[in-house]
Amino acid sequence: MLRLKNRIKRLSRSELVIKGMCLFTLALYLYCVLSITLIDRTSGMRRHVLRPMWELSAMLQSGNYTYWSGQIGGNLIMLLPLGFMLPIMSEKFRNIRAAAVAGFVFSLFIEFSQYYTGRGLFESDDIIHNTIGACIGCIMYVFIFEKLLGKESELD
Repeated sequence: MLRLKNRIKRLSRSELVIKGMCLFTLALYLYCVLSITLIDRTSGMRRHVLRPMWELSAMLQSGNYTYWSGQIGGNLIMLLPLGFMLPIMSEKFRNIRAAAVAGFVFSLFIEFSQYYTGRGLFESDDIIHNTIGACIGCIMYVFIFEKLLGKESELD
């Protein structure tokens, strides 16, 4: 707790405002994700699909590119904001590995919760696509941070 207080004291007023706004936005975002994936769903049967890339296979076999690309794209986009906001909150998340771990853990939490409560389908594809989305968000953050703002950051 003392380390956190010392870190906060070292921040400028504008950095503190940005981190505060980001924390509020992150909390709102996490609520929205949990609402979409768990809270607003009705309980049903526990179902799972553990075969990786089954959605891509189903898309190619069915020819229904609109539906399946929406499913895949939606999962890529869902955790992209997480990968973008975490580096703002902490320097520890300013690399691709940290974003991948955060995206993987949060996605795994969602999928296990969906399976346990029967409020969704546990899919290995969702975990893969969510993790990739978090990594894309981190890459976007680093690109904006380095290229547009001219600051130093490393993408491991």
